[in-house]
Amino acid sequence: MDTRALRYFQVVAEYGSYSRGAEWLRISQPAVSRQIRRLEEELGCELFRRNGHGVTLTEAGRVLLERSQAAFRTLDQARAEIRGGAQGPTGAVSIAVPPAAGRWLVPPLAEQMGKQLPGVQLRVLGGFSGTIDEWLVRGRVDLALVHDPLPRRGFSITPLAEEEVCLVGLPGAPGLARRHVRPADVLRLPLVLPGRPNASRRLLDAWLAAEGGAPPPRVEADDHSVLRALLRAGAGYTLLTRGGFAQEARRGELAGVPFRPRVCWTLALVAASQPADPDVIMPVARLLRRVVGDSVRKGWPARALAGTALP
Repeated sequence: MDTRALRYFQVVAEYGSYSRGAEWLRISQPAVSRQIRRLEEELGCELFRRNGHGVTLTEAGRVLLERSQAAFRTLDQARAEIRGGAQGPTGAVSIAVPPAAGRWLVPPLAEQMGKQLPGVQLRVLGGFSGTIDEWLVRGRVDLALVHDPLPRRGFSITPLAEEEVCLVGLPGAPGLARRHVRPADVLRLPLVLPGRPNASRRLLDAWLAAEGGAPPPRVEADDHSVLRALLRAGAGYTLLTRGGFAQEARRGELAGVPFRPRVCWTLALVAASQPADPDVIMPVARLLRRVVGDSVRKGWPARALAGTALP
């Protein structure tokens, strides 16, 4: 397959539109269409399905996207190794992070990698637990930070930090009137939550199992920025770690109160038990553990954990 056509295909898949993909690529839409049509002819199947707002991937398109992303990652790693010129490991590492923890951990991780692992390129993907879990299983990322991950065969889990969970909404909102809330209090509140599977949804289900399960949220939002915009608009309440709304709290945009009894999520590092490129991936994993401890000492509202030895 032509690598240029695959690149065009990936961009259109990301933007969900031939026109927006062509705009990002800075080439004409017909040129993009021709390349993707050649791919479809070569494979003997359609890769996109058109709708009123753009295009979506067919099942064949989803398979090609996953495989081509993995292939390009391998090519990028080979390019970095061949170029050489750097001390230590060379290659690329992809890491998925939840939005809140990413705010605190990714900037210092990038800074330290520049000093200690200059030959390693860092790629960061942000998402909620369910999305991150899917990326891990499909091999799209090498490392992932996940809240309370479920055990999965073929992956190692290393606890890194413990973060207290709060009920979060607008300052002065009735649900935040007391100094703390109880799990049962959320039954009476309009909730804005990510879709299942997600750490907050699992937590609510566990709390309210005796009550017949958690009520459906008023709004489900799997986009981090959309969820926060809904909170600022007064659409309801959500569950966030203290670090997850610290910046908005300082600006007076959001407020939160803790639960009693105290509720915490464990932030863990998840990696394949047998990484694809351990000489590159594992130094980044070890560095990330040190970054967690440094970030806690510098103000991240979490408690660092000793964890277990990395594989």
